[in-house]
Amino acid sequence: MLLRSFSAKTLPEAMEQVRLALGDEAIILSTQEEGFAGVKVTAALEADDDNDFRPGPPTSELAVADRIASVLDHHRVPRGLADRLLNAAANLQADDWVMALAAALDYELGFLPLSEIGPGRPIMLIGPSGAGKSVTSAKLCACARLAGARSLLITMDSDKAGGRAQAETFADVLGARLVCASDPEAVAKAVSQREADEMAVIDTIGSNPFDGQELRYLSETAEAAAATLALVLPAGGDPAEVADAALAYSQAGAQAMIPTRLDAARRFGGLVAAAHVGGMQFLAAGVSRHIGAGLTALNPVSLARLLSTCEPFEPSSLAAAD
Repeated sequence: MLLRSFSAKTLPEAMEQVRLALGDEAIILSTQEEGFAGVKVTAALEADDDNDFRPGPPTSELAVADRIASVLDHHRVPRGLADRLLNAAANLQADDWVMALAAALDYELGFLPLSEIGPGRPIMLIGPSGAGKSVTSAKLCACARLAGARSLLITMDSDKAGGRAQAETFADVLGARLVCASDPEAVAKAVSQREADEMAVIDTIGSNPFDGQELRYLSETAEAAAATLALVLPAGGDPAEVADAALAYSQAGAQAMIPTRLDAARRFGGLVAAAHVGGMQFLAAGVSRHIGAGLTALNPVSLARLLSTCEPFEPSSLAAAD
């Protein structure tokens, strides 16, 4: 007996998957509703009395779908979003499952080239405490320098212990002009006084995504500075929790997202869910806390490769190394 489960938004869609994979002789063993995720159907194909059924190798399309499903499950991508990605990938005739996943990610998510950030419009980094906003601000200034442009680093985080000294160190090393601003008016003034070729990067204090007053303050600051809001979010968080936070930040005006600490996490479903729920475009990613490592551009292909190359952690590998 061949036994398989199929998930879809509706029962007719799931039944169509059963028919295509197992044929009209398949036996439906169970149907299960999964809330907003849709339905799950378990089906079986009985062995023939005269000629036992021997399933052959999976077709290319099934192999691609199974591989993508396995990767999305490893990264804990929420079921509803995983189904959307699988459905998008299923519409492509691609034997390379990584490219099929990339196309699905491109269909469901947004990506903003780092080259779009420049002197024309300030970028303001927001996010929870410890997300890596200050280091990311420095990395953006480093990107500007590598591109032959000048940068203006505006910090609203100078009151924390060592905050001003850290900002001064970053600015000195990167050749950026530093301004400390304590309120929206001061930030707007600094932005208005920037040179024509200066890219303005605004570093903010850590915020609570579920505190309406803090979010309003961030929105007022961004509006005063006419800045693009970018959410800095560390990898590895619980997908549901991270998605809730991202939705709150998006309602405050966040349009882009910069994931950080990709080197310190092995599951990125929270980041994918956050970008999707918040309707935010991936801008770039931080793969290290070291400024010299810079920012890595994120596009559908690089994100698909990131998801595909991140294997589950196996303690036995350490034992073998010893």
